[in-house]
Amino acid sequence: MRIALVITDVDFYEDTGYAASLVAALQAQGAEVDRFARVPPQWYGDGPPVGRYDLALTHVLVEEVAGFGETMRAAALLEAAGVPLVNPVAAIVTSSDKALTHAVWAAAGLPQPRVWSLADCEGWPAPGRALVLKPALGDGARYISVVRDLDGAREVEADWRADEVAGGHRRGAALLQELVEEPTVLRLFATPTASSLVYEKNREPGEIVSHGTVYARAYEAPPALADLTQRMVATLGGGLMGVDVLVDAAGRHLALEANAPFGFDVTDPEQARWVAQAVVELGRRPGRARSA
Repeated sequence: MRIALVITDVDFYEDTGYAASLVAALQAQGAEVDRFARVPPQWYGDGPPVGRYDLALTHVLVEEVAGFGETMRAAALLEAAGVPLVNPVAAIVTSSDKALTHAVWAAAGLPQPRVWSLADCEGWPAPGRALVLKPALGDGARYISVVRDLDGAREVEADWRADEVAGGHRRGAALLQELVEEPTVLRLFATPTASSLVYEKNREPGEIVSHGTVYARAYEAPPALADLTQRMVATLGGGLMGVDVLVDAAGRHLALEANAPFGFDVTDPEQARWVAQAVVELGRRPGRARSA
């Protein structure tokens, strides 16, 4: 199997060793990997080589989706040329925007924290309760805060917009989300039919943001949790994503986030092996034949 891996080569990402680890894991599964950070110049004249790739794994960061960056352009070209994508372009776009993700999950009836668009709120949607303010765009839990009224939420959003004008990250819509008190935060990798081990994230008491991609505790996913994570990916039209799930004080599993550019702990060979095996299995499924 030959895979086109589209992933950025910018220093801040390259230095993590993630891309190299992913390539090595795919090769260990018997795949040949051609890596690109952008559309090769010759493709503009000749197009992607017909029949060369069985599958494309396009690791598109949210910023590149929002700005139609180089990896996003390569993903769009490969898909249009008939190369099957692990995560189709529609799934990449929908999962990159948290407002769209929550809307899709709401339509599918998935359990999740309640979400409101700040722009559409004429009054505080949760009287007497604090809410989480987060941007629709972005990853790494950036720009998330706890707010207690509309004035406070709009002050934070005004700071976002000022930073955007000054050249900062694009935030997209401002979202208010139900605050789940002292949750356990879980990360899994999932396809529509399979789920990885559960990796419990580190979170200090009272904090709303968990930390790091190195997990001290891992265990098999119970059936209900595995089913939820697979539905989180399937409803978004994805093939393989990293998903985050909250567990509240009552033990409920709540869908929080899905990431088409899934990241794994490069120091854990099991995570890399599971992801690479899932990619190769997706490429072998009926209907995933290479372009001809």
